[in-house]
Amino acid sequence: MGPLPEAGFSQLSLPRQLLYASASLAFTWLERMIILYAAFFYLPPEELGMPALISTRTYAGFFTVLGASLLFGRILDGVADPVIASLSDRSRSRWGRRKYFLLLGALPLAVTAALVFLPPHPYDSPYNGLWLALMLGAFYVFFTAYVNPYLSLISELGHTDSARVNLSTFMALFGLLGMLVVTVAFPLVTGWLQAMGHDLRRAYQLAAAASAGLGVLVLYAAAAAFNERVHCLPVRPPTLGLWASARRTLQVRPFRLFVTAEVFLQYAMNMITLGLMYFTVVLFRRPPHFLTVLAGITIGSALLSFPLVNVMSKRLGKKRAISFALLTLALAMCAMLLLSGNLSGAAFYAGLVIFAISGIPLAILTILINPTIAELARAEALRSGQHCEAMFFAIRSIPLKLAIAAAGLSFGFLLSRFGKDVADPGGVRGSLFLISLSAILGYACFARYPEDEVQEQLRDYEG
Repeated sequence: MGPLPEAGFSQLSLPRQLLYASASLAFTWLERMIILYAAFFYLPPEELGMPALISTRTYAGFFTVLGASLLFGRILDGVADPVIASLSDRSRSRWGRRKYFLLLGALPLAVTAALVFLPPHPYDSPYNGLWLALMLGAFYVFFTAYVNPYLSLISELGHTDSARVNLSTFMALFGLLGMLVVTVAFPLVTGWLQAMGHDLRRAYQLAAAASAGLGVLVLYAAAAAFNERVHCLPVRPPTLGLWASARRTLQVRPFRLFVTAEVFLQYAMNMITLGLMYFTVVLFRRPPHFLTVLAGITIGSALLSFPLVNVMSKRLGKKRAISFALLTLALAMCAMLLLSGNLSGAAFYAGLVIFAISGIPLAILTILINPTIAELARAEALRSGQHCEAMFFAIRSIPLKLAIAAAGLSFGFLLSRFGKDVADPGGVRGSLFLISLSAILGYACFARYPEDEVQEQLRDYEG
């Protein structure tokens, strides 16, 4: 089946593309705030002199309160994904298939992000663990309600492969700016709040509340950037129900191959995010605000790489670029592991160089993952006539979120079993090994992805 006629539908103008892409800043900022600081907030290293808010005890030989809370949140997230996707794909709201969910999800997404940092007790309590699990679960459900329809729009707002890559580049740029805010500005704000007389935990709570307030404004502004009736490619809502849509999506072989590789990638990336504060305090032996240096180096390198990545992906293909990123990440983390026993003198500066090199794969992966999924969804929609683009992002998210949950479980286990302090850093160092191993496995899996087959299918239908 050929594409639907596109007469009367216009590409987003550059200002509208930027405004739409700015949502990536807000939801990246809020999610990374939780991934980066929640573990540190509830289980700080002893050197900071703050009591733990949850137990470090290991249950059934592997599970911890932190790991189980992260797992619970991701399970709810995974259950919500296909439900939200099916509702969005089949929606006939006057606001559009996607915008309706953006408008509903923005406020609770921001509020629950702040509530993660407001546990009921200022000391180790089982109620804190329960609170963390419930707030993480609520946050990830609302995160899905906004982000799944939002990402699905790449297939519909991007009328060509080049347009999809450009749109994703802007989203990646704002996503990295979100990371910059949460890794550079957030510690600076908490430091300023401490200087004003607040303790570190209170400073985190106030900074999280401010982040939520600013984030919700950006999320709503992004939803106002487009009109689906004007800017999206015309589609017919699918006739397939949830399970039929999910089965059809899973039957797409290139999609299955890509997601298998991305599972290892997401595990590695989330282990890095979970570990950043510990890398700063335990391995580099610097105060928490030194995170701004590590993040600034990494994200600065990524931002400088953006123009090159955009051009390289269009000339050499996304597969080669992503493969290079995975291999580079594996080698960088392996080198970091070798140096992590004593990051002083020349090794300290070598560690900084490694973080700078890591910015290159960060740029590649941030830019190219989403347009690859979007082109898979677009190709199948053109082939079958069933426009289930959101379901591709939903089905893809389920194993990815399980991988992210596995990262949380294994990271919590490593800290509890092998140490999280300067005097006992085994768990923090062990995370570097798992990051490197996962990136290598992702590289091996991605080698099987048939990019040429997908591109040829798109050319056949899009002309």
